[in-house]
Amino acid sequence: MRILFFNEGNLGSHIMGQGQMDEALRVGLAGTPGVEARFAGLTPMGRWAGAAATRPLPPLARWNLDLRTLRWHLVQSARARAALRRELEAWPADVALVHSQSVALAMGRLMSELPVAVSLDTTIADWSGMPAWRAPQSYAAALLGPSRALERRALTGAAVVLAWTAWARRAAEAEAPRAHVLEHHPGIDLERYKPVQRTPRPLPRVLFVGGRFAEKGGEDLLAALGAGLGRTVELDIVTPAEVPERPGVRVHRLGPADPRLLELQQQADLFCLPSHGDAAPWAVLEAMACGTPVIATPVGGIADMLDAGRAGTLVQLGDRAGLAEAIGVLLADEGRRRELAAAARERCEEHFDARRQFARLAEVLAALRPASDLGAAQEDA
Repeated sequence: MRILFFNEGNLGSHIMGQGQMDEALRVGLAGTPGVEARFAGLTPMGRWAGAAATRPLPPLARWNLDLRTLRWHLVQSARARAALRRELEAWPADVALVHSQSVALAMGRLMSELPVAVSLDTTIADWSGMPAWRAPQSYAAALLGPSRALERRALTGAAVVLAWTAWARRAAEAEAPRAHVLEHHPGIDLERYKPVQRTPRPLPRVLFVGGRFAEKGGEDLLAALGAGLGRTVELDIVTPAEVPERPGVRVHRLGPADPRLLELQQQADLFCLPSHGDAAPWAVLEAMACGTPVIATPVGGIADMLDAGRAGTLVQLGDRAGLAEAIGVLLADEGRRRELAAAARERCEEHFDARRQFARLAEVLAALRPASDLGAAQEDA
């Protein structure tokens, strides 16, 4: 079976998890016989495409009426359709897997020619409605109508929709009732992300990882730790954003694959992501796999990842006092940290093992091939 994996690619420093998906798929592919794969994706926007997709259109932009979301979707999906066709001409595949649906909006005709699986971690409406960047205008939701209509058509036309969490699956099913939706996450390399012996330190260490510092709750975390920073606790922050210098705070500029980031994830006593806008953050999953207890908000699919609080601690969005209390409780209770760490690792092994997940994915995609292709494959075997 030949699978073409097409990824929308990282969308700047604020969304950097797309490469991690490809890495997870490569890990699973290496241990799955009978599968050939090619990886492709969108290149960064050029000058004219960027202008068409993102340039504000005054005076409409002032009132959020310049349809920037729709323009972005139209430009990106048109570029993705052309790029995917070029890849298929150079390397014919039995099936294509496209991540995410936001670049599959213009692939209706292609979906009638080739089985296409669409992967998503959130719907357009749920992403646009995140508390971190929800538009204040009462008519903002109506402006998403054209994008949502295109999304509904793409999800319905896809041979299968792979939703990363139960939250995303429910949303996709509600958005496109006739779509074939399965819950499936690409997983994570559990041989790389694993618990190690922690080095003893004078003060406990909390870790935050997020490209969008404020939107992912970085300011909430600083406020929650407050005067204890540098006195009773230390904080490592991994972000490209500018963070004011404070005692006990270390800011790191690290990419997702940097081994220094892995060391921070494995050595932290707690990982905190009190996010105001997320779907299925890789940083949470990586901390879980490393056996680092997680404190996070139930935004997007995070509650599903943490098994509704059985594999991590959930705090209410924007509740800085509650966040401070949760951090204090866990830092004072080593036994509870060990329990959460073990539950998180077990959940990763059961639901997010990249090798197992790829084997399941291969079965799903193999079933999408036309009967003639399956017969030919059996004759070759």
